[in-house]
Amino acid sequence: MDMTNYAAKAANRVALNRSLLSVAFGILFLMITLKEELLLQKILSFQLVLSIPLFITSIMAYSKIGYRPRVRRWNNIGWITFLLGYTFLINIIGIIVGKLSGKGIALLLFGVSWILATIYSAVDISYDKKTINERLVKEGLFILIQVLGGVLVVLGFY
Repeated sequence: MDMTNYAAKAANRVALNRSLLSVAFGILFLMITLKEELLLQKILSFQLVLSIPLFITSIMAYSKIGYRPRVRRWNNIGWITFLLGYTFLINIIGIIVGKLSGKGIALLLFGVSWILATIYSAVDISYDKKTINERLVKEGLFILIQVLGGVLVVLGFY
C-alpha cells in the first residue's frame, strides 16, 4: 500500500472513530440527564468510560498512518482500540435497551450484530482467502467481548 492509500485509510478511520466517539459522549450525557441510575451499574459505566479514551487513541493511531513511513504498529493499535471501543459501545446500547425495553430486544441487537459481522467477514474472505485467520480473530474477539460484557449482563449474570 502506498502513502496515498494509507492517507485515505487514515482519513476514513479517523472520521469513523470521531463519529463513534460522539455517540459515546452522547450516551454519557443522555444517561446523566435522563437515567442517572444506569451509571450505577458498574459494567455499563466501565465500558462507557473506557470507550471514550479507546476511540481517542484509535483516532490518534490512525492519524499517524497517514504520514508515517512505517505504519504496521500504528494500524494494530488503531484496530485494537477501535475494536474494543466499538464493542463496548454496542454492549452499552444493548445493556441500556435491555434495561429499558427488555432482554429480547437487547439479545436481538447482539444477534444481528453477530450475523452482520459474519456476513462482512464472509464477503472479505471471498475476495481474499488469506484474510480468514484475521477475520476469525477479529470476529471471535468481537463476539467474545459482547458475550462477556453485554449478553451476560443483559441476562443478569452480573
